Amino acid sequence: MLKRRTLLSALMTLALGVWATGTAVMQQDPELATTVNDGFTIATVGDLIYAHDLGHMMTDASFADVVALLRGADVATGNLEGIIVDGRTFTGSRMGGHGAEPGAADSIKDMGFDLVARPNNHGNDFGPEGVAETSAHLDRVGVHYAGVGNTYAAARAARFFTATTGRVGMVATTATGTLPARPARGEFPGSGGYSTLDVTRFFMMPAASWEAVQTIRDHFPNGTGFYARGANTSDQVQLLGQQFRKAPAGVTEPYYAFEMNQRDLRDVVAAVREGKVRSDFLTVAIHSHHFRDAQGGYRGPGIAEAEHLDTNPSVADYLEEFARAAIDAGADAFQGTGVHVVRGIEIYQNRPIFYGLGEFVRQRDVDGFSGLGELRRDACQGCPFPAKYESFIAISEFSSGTLKEVRLHPVELRYAAKRMAHRGIPRIAPPETAQRILTRLQELSAPYGTTIAIEGNIGVIRP
Repeated sequence: MLKRRTLLSALMTLALGVWATGTAVMQQDPELATTVNDGFTIATVGDLIYAHDLGHMMTDASFADVVALLRGADVATGNLEGIIVDGRTFTGSRMGGHGAEPGAADSIKDMGFDLVARPNNHGNDFGPEGVAETSAHLDRVGVHYAGVGNTYAAARAARFFTATTGRVGMVATTATGTLPARPARGEFPGSGGYSTLDVTRFFMMPAASWEAVQTIRDHFPNGTGFYARGANTSDQVQLLGQQFRKAPAGVTEPYYAFEMNQRDLRDVVAAVREGKVRSDFLTVAIHSHHFRDAQGGYRGPGIAEAEHLDTNPSVADYLEEFARAAIDAGADAFQGTGVHVVRGIEIYQNRPIFYGLGEFVRQRDVDGFSGLGELRRDACQGCPFPAKYESFIAISEFSSGTLKEVRLHPVELRYAAKRMAHRGIPRIAPPETAQRILTRLQELSAPYGTTIAIEGNIGVIRP
């Protein structure tokens, strides 16, 4: 069986009644038009991994410049990766992972964030009690959030922020998450949690390696788990809980392919359409740690071997399918996070797709679970510039209902700071670092036909 790809136009026809030709819904249905005022701007960043309030950094000029960019946009968005709890009073059912003090919520608000995505693989680090307390802290400071709720429908639904230039919605989900919300079935009432987009991963093996896979399968015929034999055809094998497929003819390197759960896709896309009907502008966020290339991570000049771990910038095939489906359903922007490095940018239907925004705040060294005297957990010996500490702020401007310009402002997260307390806090990247980040984005975006001009130390995309 050859690698299957989701037939997006057919899915849209069945789920939403759109044109089977795949023409963008927004061009066919006036209810999905983009109706923000001319000059509307949205600032988009990656993962927000806080440990505490950053208010004390406002006297730092480079940090203040970052904040000015966020506050200067009509709406600012990011992915909140972690839980906000008061450790002095928290009595939840589990503890561990990304934890931030209550003041982090104040900092998110003070920095200018209006809408944040909540679903990700650290969303259940403190159990359901941590989810609820995080919501309470964000509600307290007035930051809106999407992708989590007390019911399945609430987790899927768009959430909104009203700017002076228009009503902005966000639909958020994760493909690498925990505590998924479940729909009702029969007498089972379902449960709340996070919006998830389940995917099945396939190890795509070149023909030259396929015999080796079959040989292992023959030696372990019951190695698929429990009692049932897994799939075992001429071009697909289930082995030790993993799915293997023979790659198409001519492929010489292994890679990963993915298939989305069609119910999840249907429900998220339906939420996108409904959210756009109720707003002037809608962004879709996903957190995913999947990648396509099987070999290593980012291998640009100057990246040490240790940095290859968790720094793979290749884009999984389903992310491309999902992003385009979301825009066809009415989304105006797509923001991806997960893998801790930047990825390419695509302009699809004159809408920006940021496949990987990287990290924006990364206080991993001083979060709530650093032990007394613990060494730097993020230390990378020999890394001249860890790629996961370099990212950007994307400011997209819209006029006449369409994208006019995207400006990419490089930031770096002070990896070289002398003290752990200062590492992971964003600042405007100095010229040499800015040029490196922008050149990296040019290279990663070129396969999508995206041209990024470098003007000074800022990247510019003009569709």
